[in-house]
Amino acid sequence: MLSTMLNIKNPEAHRLAKELARRRGDSLTGVVTYALREQLAREPEPVTKKATIEEIEALFDVIRKAAPPEFFKTEDPTAEFYDP
Repeated sequence: MLSTMLNIKNPEAHRLAKELARRRGDSLTGVVTYALREQLAREPEPVTKKATIEEIEALFDVIRKAAPPEFFKTEDPTAEFYDP
């Protein structure tokens, strides 16, 4: 297994890690690992996938089924939102 290092050069980050280690009775490595796990559990995965045409069409089908029939009476369903 390769050895990896994390060199924290920010004085505040180092101070916070030391304080958390003191409070938890843990090592700096332990509290940094703990804090990162906790934060990763709260952080959502970034959405990078682009929808396919099929997925968009499927979404439109859901909208068509959910929308009231009067929504589709005009060519422009948003026309009623504007002055004539």
